[in-house]
Amino acid sequence: MNMSKLKITESALRKNNILYLNETLAPVINGLQASCYFKDGKNRLELLIDVHSDYYEILKQEVEDKIADVIAINYKYSFFNRQLIASGLVGQERELLLTALISADVDDDKKYAVKKLKSFEEYAIDGIFNFRMKPLKSKWQEILSYIPAGFQNAQLKDFIIYLVKDKVGKKVYYDDGNLYDKRYNLLKRRSLLTGDSGTLPVVKEVLLSGAGEIELGSPLPETDEGYLKEFFGDKIRFQEGYYKA
Repeated sequence: MNMSKLKITESALRKNNILYLNETLAPVINGLQASCYFKDGKNRLELLIDVHSDYYEILKQEVEDKIADVIAINYKYSFFNRQLIASGLVGQERELLLTALISADVDDDKKYAVKKLKSFEEYAIDGIFNFRMKPLKSKWQEILSYIPAGFQNAQLKDFIIYLVKDKVGKKVYYDDGNLYDKRYNLLKRRSLLTGDSGTLPVVKEVLLSGAGEIELGSPLPETDEGYLKEFFGDKIRFQEGYYKA
């Protein structure tokens, strides 16, 4: 059998990134009858995938899409978290601003990352980001320059509402603690927010999905519900069978 290999490596300090790739790529890997091996080294982590050569390009596209998630969310979060001042925000409000800033152009950042990844057959994520994506870091630095140092809660609400209004044609589905895309794939992007406190999990996952509409199959956690009503208003829909406890 003619097999091909894909190799992804990352710093051990960013273990969550490899775990995200391992989890989100698993359905595709299983569907293509490929095999995947995880190596947990002291300084670097590896994800090694063996796939039949006939399916190599299909899998390569999926791998690059998920690595682009890592760059557009995890690396952007780290970059913004280090440099954002926003002294008027603390705790979960600051986390919401970081999440909103990531979500604002997450699709464009992903497209840029995918374009840069296409020339690789082995992916050292941190190295590719540091040496091949400097224009992306310059763009993020420019965005930060527009955020007032004294950013306040009222500005946060207005900013997120403005972002949501700009999101058209993409819907996500919430049911029993989980969020799904239109194909009912479980969404896990929030796991890439490595400094996340664990608060407002649904709000953050919805924002990171880039969706402009939410459909509910079951009641939301109380705190998430309050924020989502503020941000999404009449863009929240209810599935048949939804009930309010």
